[in-house]
Amino acid sequence: MSNVVQVYDYRFPTTDWPIMRFQVRISEIAQARGFEIESWQEDGLGQAHGMMLKLPTGRVVLLIELQHAIDHFREKGPHVRVDAAVVAEFGVEHLIDEVLTSLGLSEQTVDWRAPSEAQESAIDFMKHAAAYRMQKK
Repeated sequence: MSNVVQVYDYRFPTTDWPIMRFQVRISEIAQARGFEIESWQEDGLGQAHGMMLKLPTGRVVLLIELQHAIDHFREKGPHVRVDAAVVAEFGVEHLIDEVLTSLGLSEQTVDWRAPSEAQESAIDFMKHAAAYRMQKK
């Protein structure tokens, strides 16, 4: 792990996009790296735990773990989300590799990864968002 810092006041420029899920709890990831877990209520989903991290590239990722998903859907750890524009530009595999390398975690800690088609979906989303913004002017 190199030069990963926790950030507290950040909003994704477009929207957050899921790229992967860990099979280790967020508390384990945070504790081993000295990060603080924030907790809040997520509308309709209950207790959430998360942290935003700035990777050495400057990209920000959100790790979010929903207690409801742990309790009822057998999820084992947090989802990792990045800005949709970043997914559109770089694709899922590159970003997953970046997260794992930056956090010093192995492939074995990954429970789910977004399919490569997620990049095309993010591109489509960005096109629709741009068209919507043009209509609003």
